[in-house]
Amino acid sequence: MERQYAIQDEAWLKSRYRSLIVYCRLLSKFQVDLSKRSVAFAHHWPSSLARQMVLRKEPTPVMSTLGRRLLLALVPTGAAALVAWGWLSYQPAPSVAAPAPTPASRVSNENGLTIVTLDEATQKRSGITTETLSATKRQLEQTAYGSVLDLQPLIDLQTHYRAAAADEAGARAALDASSQEAERNRVLFQDHMNISQKALQAAQAAWSADQAKLQSAEANLEGVRASAQQQFGPPLAALIAGKDTVLAGLLDGEDMMLRIVLPIDGSTAAPVQITFESGARGRIAARLVSPSPQSDPVAEGPTFLYRAPASLPVGSKVIAFLPMGQQPAPGVVVPRPAVLWFGGQPWAYVQQGKDRFVRRLVDDQSPYDGGYFVDSGFEAGERVVTRGAQLLLSEEQRPPVTAVAACKDPECDD
Repeated sequence: MERQYAIQDEAWLKSRYRSLIVYCRLLSKFQVDLSKRSVAFAHHWPSSLARQMVLRKEPTPVMSTLGRRLLLALVPTGAAALVAWGWLSYQPAPSVAAPAPTPASRVSNENGLTIVTLDEATQKRSGITTETLSATKRQLEQTAYGSVLDLQPLIDLQTHYRAAAADEAGARAALDASSQEAERNRVLFQDHMNISQKALQAAQAAWSADQAKLQSAEANLEGVRASAQQQFGPPLAALIAGKDTVLAGLLDGEDMMLRIVLPIDGSTAAPVQITFESGARGRIAARLVSPSPQSDPVAEGPTFLYRAPASLPVGSKVIAFLPMGQQPAPGVVVPRPAVLWFGGQPWAYVQQGKDRFVRRLVDDQSPYDGGYFVDSGFEAGERVVTRGAQLLLSEEQRPPVTAVAACKDPECDD
């Protein structure tokens, strides 16, 4: 490329030199022609005008001498002007642009791991903060799903039960009265017929009617109890009868009922106590009430009823955690702000040294204590990025900047 530009410069100089020679020749030719015209003018000069100039003592004009002087002055001036014009119009050939240095990349690969490097000043400007992971232990758990049960049908059954119980009590009282009346009439009739046979028969008929009413009231009461047992199980059926004061908080609104579906493989028995996520209040414990007589309309598997403090609206979906085993498992809790989602998976950035960050998969995570409990992939004492993780991910995914991309000059297109 440099040799090509040198050849172009040499050709340009030769063309300017030829132009200068042609110009000088034209000036010389113009000088000779002007000299000839001056001599001819002197020969044809009018004598009368010459005499007047002599009388006036004016110098006789010699055009040839003035022309020569003028031409002698114009030749170097024109040559200098031509040289100046050539110098000003000359544009030096563009030099070959030196390749721009490739900007230092902040992303590197080591042993299959993508590492983002940011100095401490850049970290401070970007607002990147980290938090140290602490060792903890947690009971191994299995995840189950369920929902908050609507207890309005149970409340309605309690109302029906109380009405049926009142009817049954009234029928029983009426039966007792009619029974005594029929017995007195019988004794009086047998004692020398102190009452008529008609009165005796009327008393016995009233007694029989009250017996039928009592049987109907008892059947109605038993039907309400059976309906409650069919929908909610024996413990809740006993609750509406007022025989279980432990579950009274369900009808008062202090507690709520959870219907939890256990895994269908049957490897986990129904624990006496479980925990579940309740949103802002974190984890809340729930205690087993009984097996559910009805299955969940969405999930399949063994279904159980659990009682817990009221914290969620009716119909809310819950994630329950069933304890497994006896020994707690060691691990760490990755803070919730440190987890970011990319490619449909949770990740967290771990700081290595002062200026290196590597992204790790938060595998087999489960919500715990305001974060995610993991028993592998992270170690206690490591620092995870709790603020600025998205910035690191953007830096990691940014295409590499090459020298051609960094150069903005037109010469970079060659």
